[in-house]
Order: sequence, then C-alpha cells, then structure tokens
Amino acid sequence: MKIFRGLRKNMHDENLPPERRVFRTTVWAFIGMFAILVLASFTAFLVALRGPEETVVPDMAGRELPQALIQLQERGLNPYVQLRYHSDPSLKGRVISHSPAPGSVVRAGRRISLLISQGAIIEDVGDYRGMQLADVREEIQGLGSGGTRVLTVGNVSNVFDDAAPGTVIAQTPEPGTRISGSTTLDLVVSRGPDIETISLPTYLGMDWNDALQVLARDGVPFVFQLEQEPSSGRAAVVVSQSPDPGTEIEAGTPVSLRIRDQRNLASGRRFGIFDRTLPRYAVSVELSAVAVGPGGETATLFTMNHPGGRIAFPYELEIGSTIILYRFDTEVIRYPVMKASEQE
Repeated sequence: MKIFRGLRKNMHDENLPPERRVFRTTVWAFIGMFAILVLASFTAFLVALRGPEETVVPDMAGRELPQALIQLQERGLNPYVQLRYHSDPSLKGRVISHSPAPGSVVRAGRRISLLISQGAIIEDVGDYRGMQLADVREEIQGLGSGGTRVLTVGNVSNVFDDAAPGTVIAQTPEPGTRISGSTTLDLVVSRGPDIETISLPTYLGMDWNDALQVLARDGVPFVFQLEQEPSSGRAAVVVSQSPDPGTEIEAGTPVSLRIRDQRNLASGRRFGIFDRTLPRYAVSVELSAVAVGPGGETATLFTMNHPGGRIAFPYELEIGSTIILYRFDTEVIRYPVMKASEQE
C-alpha cells in the first residue's frame, strides 16, 4: 500500500517533468484496465460455475404446436418434436403429451420432447356393407395406432336376409360420417335367407369318441355329461340324448348327450369332461381341440364349425397332457390334464 501511495504521490508531484507525469498516468491507466479485466473474468467464471438458470416446464398439453414452441422459447428451453397418429381427430396439430412433465424444474437449455398429433389414421367412416364380418373386424383392428383406436366394432345384430350368412347389410354411423373422436361401429349382419333345420340322428349306443367325431363332422354343437346314476352295460357309450333322435332342430342348436363313465383305465391316464363356455359368435367359426402329450406330441381331438356358447366333450389322455382349444389359429383356452385329486 505504501508503494501505491508513493506512486500516486509521485504521479502528482509537480516537480516532475511533464513527460514523466504523462508516462506515469499512462501506466496507471493500464493497471486500472488490467484490474477491470481480471474482475470481469472472475465474475464470468463464477457465473459459469453456477450454470444456467433454472425454470419450470409449462403445461402445454392440448396447445397448438406454434404456441408450445413460443412457451418453450420464452423459458429458454429447446423443443424436440415427434409426430404420431391419435384416436381423437380434434387434437390434430396439438400437443398430446411432453417430457419432462409439466411443473418439472429444469435448467435453461434443456431439451423438451413434444408428442404432436398428426391426426387420426382415418377421418371418415368407411363403407363396410357387403363385407364379411370377420373381414370387417380384421380391417378395423388394423386402424389402431400406438395403442389407440379410432374405430371399434360395437353391437352386432343378426337378422335373416337374402345375403350370405355373415355379410354386413347395414351399419351405424353411415359410410362417410366424419369421425370426431373414438367411434363405435354398430353392424347388422345377415344370418342367411331362412332358418336351416336338420333332422337329428341317433347317437345312442355309440362310443363317445365316435359320437364326437360324427357331431363335429356335421357341425352340431354338443355338450357331453356323465350319467348321474351309473348303469350297467358297455362303458363310455352314449346312454341318452336331448333332443330325441328324429327331432327337427335349427342348425347351431346344441345337443346334450349322457355317457357312461370310462372304466379300467391304464395307469397314468385320466378320463374326464372338458367343459367351458365360449363367447357367442355372429357366425360359426372354425374350432379345433388339440391334445399335447407330456413329451410334446400332438393329436387333434376334433375340428368343426361352432357358433360359440357352452362346449363340453370327454377326453382320455395321459396325465400331464394339455388340451388347447383354437379359434381358427388363435389359442383361446389351455387346459392341463392332472390327477383327479388335483384337477379343478
């Protein structure tokens, strides 16, 4: 400090020649500028250590993309835009969601991911009249995107009509209707021109497996049951049926058959009744029952066109086997064959 005071005193010393005073003034000016530069650098260093300012992520859900971009720009945040189809057409061009979530505290300059709706994959209801119901379901299934569905099949009514069975003859909403959100499509489907009837044959005295194959071949739904009071006679045969033989029944009407219990089973095998209830189908679908042995070997028990509803059939299989029921090629039920004491 004494040095600086001495220098300052000497700088104002009027006894010094003018050249010396100018020189010393210039030196002090450079020293001052250097001190200011050092101070500014130190301040910038401290600001850099502190980092960018923090800000709160605004809630942009439902806003149009330009509005969302302006909000981010005002807070010093960087947008990252992604487009996706959405089930709600009214959200086209708007923010569906964003990450980080609204209210999150982040540093300025943070990248914010915006998910923007590019509209519905379809905007009008198509014309499904004249198509088969199965084809309509498949087409509408493919209209979903990202877990959302623009159009879903709702109520299906079956009526008698000259169109082939399973044909869509009417729909609500009408074709060309503008979709304003998730829409349910109700369909009217033809059952065919008239009620098809068959004369029921007799299954009495038949082995249960023979009766099962005949029923499946003729497309007659069945419900097998064990007789309540064991009777004498050959085991595992049909002892009663309802409706009675010769009765005229509408196609698709299930037939109930009672059979005697299987006797003298080989060790390690199980005899039982597979009994489940399926959904009712608008038209009969291909149904297959496959048995998979403990070693992986497979055998088809039966294949038939079935209208849905209750289905019950006997089986004699090795314990540890599995019965799998398929609708077309889709597995619908898996049933393990266990010991009688373990079977549910």
